[in-house]
Amino acid sequence: MLAWIAENPVAVWLIAAIILGVVEMLSLDFFCLMLSVACLASMVVALAVDSWTIQVLVFAIVAILLIFLVRPIIVRKLHRNTPESLSNVDRLIGQRVDVLETVTENAGLVRLAGDHWSARIMGHRGHISPGQQGIVRSIDGATAVISAVNEGDHPTPDQE
Repeated sequence: MLAWIAENPVAVWLIAAIILGVVEMLSLDFFCLMLSVACLASMVVALAVDSWTIQVLVFAIVAILLIFLVRPIIVRKLHRNTPESLSNVDRLIGQRVDVLETVTENAGLVRLAGDHWSARIMGHRGHISPGQQGIVRSIDGATAVISAVNEGDHPTPDQE
């Protein structure tokens, strides 16, 4: 096996480039893509030079240059063109909830995004009765902190 590797550096670099390309498709962080391109550069050098030392040196130099010079530009452009999107708990803030059990400052139960959540009312503002709606103001652990719906409150776009 080692003899084959020593005799076929072009194939080794090509296989490494393909494997790193596949890993990049799974990770999507552009790091493995830079390494894959560095493998391709070393493959081209392997066509002209038999020295593994030179090939590895070319790989290291190209990889470092791509990772520190090209990758930040690509990531910056990608993030500039991608709208800011909320994820996980942040998406729940501002959504309306259906009160299932009376919500007080200590306890309650609501339906939020199709799931049952423990809830408490924001501050010391009485209670919200079952059948009424509230709005999520924050999430505290696994508890939705809500307030009563006022006429000025508007549903989030995914609730309209």
